[in-house]
Amino acid sequence: MRLLNIILFFAVATVPFGRAEKSVIKHVVIEPATAQTPRSDTASVISLPNGLLMVAYHKYHRGKEAGNDHGLCTVWSKTSADNGLTWHSPRRLVDVAKGDMNVQAPALLQAKSGELFLIALRAHKGGNSSTMSLFVSRDAGITFTDMPPVWERSKGQFLQGGASCLMELAGGRLLLPFHGGIGNQWRQKNSAGCFFSDDKGETWERSSIIKLPKRGAMEASVAELTDGSLLMSLRTQLGGPYIARSNDRGKTWSMAAFSGLEGGESGTCLRRVPGSDRVVLFWNNSQFNPKHHHLGERTPLTAAISDDDGISWRKLGNIGEHPKAEYTNLDCYFTKTGDAILTYMYAEPAWNRKAIHLKAALIPEDWFK
Repeated sequence: MRLLNIILFFAVATVPFGRAEKSVIKHVVIEPATAQTPRSDTASVISLPNGLLMVAYHKYHRGKEAGNDHGLCTVWSKTSADNGLTWHSPRRLVDVAKGDMNVQAPALLQAKSGELFLIALRAHKGGNSSTMSLFVSRDAGITFTDMPPVWERSKGQFLQGGASCLMELAGGRLLLPFHGGIGNQWRQKNSAGCFFSDDKGETWERSSIIKLPKRGAMEASVAELTDGSLLMSLRTQLGGPYIARSNDRGKTWSMAAFSGLEGGESGTCLRRVPGSDRVVLFWNNSQFNPKHHHLGERTPLTAAISDDDGISWRKLGNIGEHPKAEYTNLDCYFTKTGDAILTYMYAEPAWNRKAIHLKAALIPEDWFK
């Protein structure tokens, strides 16, 4: 009997500790807030052919409007040789041009053809027009050359916001989610959709538009399901993320419906877990509060899993949960090993715009199981 008790003790004691050790999430700083760089966010990560990871992001510069959405920011990159633990070799990729308020919201795409694409949004002065610039690199990110813009001098501010993404579908189509409307960036009523290209970014078409009440449908994030259909999550003012679908590779979209996941007005990130038909949604699982200026806090940072193509969701766990912090402007990249790098901007206390760090949560593959 004593031998059996010892065996049971080790069975109970060692398995949970082993699993916990494998599933530890590490949080690292990609770009710290400093007096010269008060805010950095909206990052995009890819793997380079030489084994390094590359991140592109925008960072704000010291000045009168430093750290505010309409302040001066430019697009930068860094690389990592240790799977995202440390980031080094900063360099500016895209600078402001004449007439720009700032250049922001970059996204990287390593295409199957070997080309590396980069997008960056030029927000024009006044906040009521933008141009989505497109660049391509054929030397693994050493140099980039201009391509025709996805759109140019929009009527009303077209944006990607904190959910910037350029993706390649299974059939080779390039897809770029966006939102926008007529008027000023901070006051306009927004609709969401996608631009898509079937000729490697030379020309672009616009999809049907998704509309929602209040401030509208914002910051679309898209995942391709195993059957080739697309799922889109949306930032809203309606109590949490909404979900829309496309069965024609992003050309037309269904009406959006509530996901059932509670939250305020903040960005989401939607991804399919590699090698599976599971979909993961990252969002702020906060209490919806109609009296709050953004209808809820941006903490905790939470993940939910769907095993039925986004019809139902179950909460998987919190990734960050400091009660007085702000986690938002999300992007997730799965490495070749199946681990995830979830990038986010981090403010403590929340809602200050004078010291915002760009951080990443390094999530082991087995955490999603």
